[in-house]
Amino acid sequence: MYIETERLKIQPLTEAQLKLYAANNGSLEKSLGLRYTPKPIDPDLADALENYFLRLIPLHREQYYFYTLWTIELKATQTLAGDLCFKGEPDETGEVEIGYGTYPDFQQQGIMSEAIEGLLLWCFKRPDISSVIAETETGNTASEKILERNGFSRDTQGRDNTWWKREVRELVM
Repeated sequence: MYIETERLKIQPLTEAQLKLYAANNGSLEKSLGLRYTPKPIDPDLADALENYFLRLIPLHREQYYFYTLWTIELKATQTLAGDLCFKGEPDETGEVEIGYGTYPDFQQQGIMSEAIEGLLLWCFKRPDISSVIAETETGNTASEKILERNGFSRDTQGRDNTWWKREVRELVM
């Protein structure tokens, strides 16, 4: 399973692939037939790998794609440029949350905007998803612009963060 856009191939990592990702030594790229470029794994992502993704994938094998990282491959250079994830399955109202990050060498190239657009189209095709939400930290204007470009609206403003929402049924196919 994967999503393809003009410049990108986006795919959910299996449990075995996620373990290779966590090793961060080029073994994931080798298994995917990609060029290896070092990627940063910040403490929050390292914690999520160990305490969320790798623990939950075995419990949700049928819908593992809601509990893993989705890699973003730049097709022209056959390199990984960032990651997306769902933060669990859609709730009873059909709402699902996403998270995302672009590796530093690939920022400000429109890659994440294109990736989220592809993910929204994938969500549109699923009857169990009606809306997508995302959270940004206050002052993260780059992330806010990505969401705005993809039709998200500010939903809730907190002291340190903003919640954004996009109804996927509004997408025009």
